[in-house]
Amino acid sequence: MNQRIYNYSIHLLARQDYSEFKLRQKLRSKKDNLPQEVDEVIEALKSRGLLREENYRRLFIRKWMIKGESENKIRQRGAQEKLEFSEDDFQNAGLELGFEDQDSLKKLIDKKLRSKVIPQEFEERLKLKNKVMRFLISKGHPYEDCKKALQYYFV
Repeated sequence: MNQRIYNYSIHLLARQDYSEFKLRQKLRSKKDNLPQEVDEVIEALKSRGLLREENYRRLFIRKWMIKGESENKIRQRGAQEKLEFSEDDFQNAGLELGFEDQDSLKKLIDKKLRSKVIPQEFEERLKLKNKVMRFLISKGHPYEDCKKALQYYFV
């Protein structure tokens, strides 16, 4: 096992958690690191319990839930890093944060309308409603849920 790569990995892991995929990618990006040496280091880290993928998954879900992303969008983002989530992961993160998808929608709408006055004219009102709808859909929330949530604000 290459001690230099191992020490660098420890340095990285001391600063933040990494998924196995992301750490492997980061170590292989260094031009003088051989792929088989990187694989050896990753296995050594896993055997010693220093590579905590479940902790990384939990923090990953929390981070994106706080930003208002839907479960499906978080799953898509995780798939890019080769992460797989269970329903329990999302339930636990929701319990830790104290909110669910509907709460997330309400917070996002409040955030978007925070400094705006809802206009009385029909066209301006519709324009603002559509803008908020696009924002919610960009966060991965289903159209029907967004429409239901917006009814409260745009009666």
